[in-house]
Amino acid sequence: MLFEFLHHIFRYNDYYLVNDMEVDDVSFEPRKKSCCRKCLIIGAISLLCLLILGFLIVFVVLPLVFMNSISLQRALIFTHFDLPSSEKYFETYRLPGYLNKYVTVKDLDGRTNVTLGVWQMLPVLLAYESLHNPEFDYKEALFNSNYSVLIYFHGTGESRSDSSRKFQLLRYYFHVIAFDYRSYADSTQGILSEKAVVSDCVQLYQWLRNRTNSPIYIWGHSLGAALATETEVALRNLNYSPKGLILESAFTNLRDEMYVHPYVKIFAWLPWFAGTILNPLRDNGFIFDTDTRIRKVSCPVMILHAEDDSIVPYKFGRELYKIASNRSVDAANTTFYHQFGKDLGYDHYFIYQDPYVKYFIMDFIVVAEKNESRTVDSP
Repeated sequence: MLFEFLHHIFRYNDYYLVNDMEVDDVSFEPRKKSCCRKCLIIGAISLLCLLILGFLIVFVVLPLVFMNSISLQRALIFTHFDLPSSEKYFETYRLPGYLNKYVTVKDLDGRTNVTLGVWQMLPVLLAYESLHNPEFDYKEALFNSNYSVLIYFHGTGESRSDSSRKFQLLRYYFHVIAFDYRSYADSTQGILSEKAVVSDCVQLYQWLRNRTNSPIYIWGHSLGAALATETEVALRNLNYSPKGLILESAFTNLRDEMYVHPYVKIFAWLPWFAGTILNPLRDNGFIFDTDTRIRKVSCPVMILHAEDDSIVPYKFGRELYKIASNRSVDAANTTFYHQFGKDLGYDHYFIYQDPYVKYFIMDFIVVAEKNESRTVDSP
């Protein structure tokens, strides 16, 4: 009897010991799943909050800050960070047959001086002469050269040294003058506005006009094309007439460009895009309406654009060509458009590498030299 009693006791304890373990296992699993579920929910909520916060910062706060900051607007339009700024850099650049100089112009107030860094680059044959003549007279070469002179307007985010390889092409046909806008590179600091920069460009042209007997052409790239067009119109109003205007990778106007520009187009879908980005730029004088101003250009025009341009779509170049071709009765005979296939890979900066560009330039010079301007442009 005793053994039977003990046997039942042990069996009873073993049963509950085993079943207690099973009960613990069963109760632990739901708790574990519940904790995992809570962690996932908390993680998802945290991620959603971060995404919402990021969205608000990028698509709400940033446009609002931009709307109220003319400094940010200037930085977007006139980008000039990390550009070389020492005089030595521009004095000793590896470029044969050039002279670094500085031209002083007046600010809009008529009192403050602004100094622009300038390169005078000799045509190839004259550069060859200068390499063998340490006393070569750059001033005389500019004044009495048989070569036409070309003023080059670079794009935003660049200095005059960034286009040195392009200049090697242009120097076969022109005496090239390249310069940096105020606050760019080694030019002195000044308020960057469309009106002020164009005023500097007009004065630079006048300075050059007084130092050469040769015809003067204007070449503008990207933002420089807009500045070049506006400068030509301003000069026309002052009774000057450049011999020809070449626009490379030009946009129609700043408002159109903002919808497609790589830095800005991510905001273009926003309902408040116009109110926070486009309108403030317009209200602060950043307009660059080349499509309007080109109607008033008096000299022959040549437009160059690549189909694979990732910054300024070639449709803008085509539109400018259509407008320029109808600016006067005979404009169709003095307006040219050259489009470069996307398979060539020239994008925004490398049209000058095309083997046909040199011939386009030669043809344009022939037409421009034959064109009778209605205004007088003399030193």
